[in-house]
Amino acid sequence: MPRPLRQVCVLVPTRDESGNVAALLSRLGPVLTVVNGEVLFVDDSDDDTPSVITAAGRASGGPVRILHRAPGERPGGLGGAVQAGLGTVSAPWTVVMDADLQHPPERIPDLLAAAVGGVDLVVASRYSGNGTAEGLSSRVRRVGSSGATGLARLLFPRILAPVTDPMSGFFAVRTAAIDPAALRPRGFKILLEVLVRTPRLQVAEVPFEFAERHTGKSKASAREMARYLRQLVALRIATADRPGPARSPQTLKVAEYHAPDDTESFVVASGEALRTDAPDQSWAARRPAAAG
Repeated sequence: MPRPLRQVCVLVPTRDESGNVAALLSRLGPVLTVVNGEVLFVDDSDDDTPSVITAAGRASGGPVRILHRAPGERPGGLGGAVQAGLGTVSAPWTVVMDADLQHPPERIPDLLAAAVGGVDLVVASRYSGNGTAEGLSSRVRRVGSSGATGLARLLFPRILAPVTDPMSGFFAVRTAAIDPAALRPRGFKILLEVLVRTPRLQVAEVPFEFAERHTGKSKASAREMARYLRQLVALRIATADRPGPARSPQTLKVAEYHAPDDTESFVVASGEALRTDAPDQSWAARRPAAAG
């Protein structure tokens, strides 16, 4: 029996996050009801995270799927997990977020409500409006994050000029607007990959408070930094032959969105936000459904 059509897929890449799964699904439950959504975990774990996801998904009673990538079949790291998940999504909108609850699930309706007027991508930003990055656990991580952002801006000034947080791992994207096969992710900076390799996206921003990790350890490491530097080199080479400016700031629509006081307002906005008028040649139309 085919699954009912969902309007939103919440795509969560995981690697050894068993301690966060139940808490994440508990907070996602009411949100999924509001947005008519499902959860897709793309899992690269070597621990018991897959079995925990399966058990917690059954206990939640909600629409939860898992795509587990076996060792040796995990190209691109966590960014590659997002790419693999995007290839299975049939919902018109995909929300990408981490499993560790540093990205508050309650902000998902705000991301989707900001997706109006032709917007393709809504970035949850730590540096827009009243957003904060307090959840970065140490001064070293804060300096590292700032340095990574500065280096990306140095290499892609026109593309990233209007985006306050190109390193964010929390965003909503119109599924048909990007081609997963065109992405070449390395590590977990998948938003940067999307912005640079997908010209002329219309972008909006929603401020959010980056929280502390619920449990477990950050995946940031010297190895991930090396992956990030290789990603920057690959992106720079990919855009070197692009005719003219890769994208001017004027072609991006960046708007700071402030959530309405009452969540039900989202339902009114969602008629345009969750439009399904993608052209017949859209990438989403050619995607196979993942196994439930």
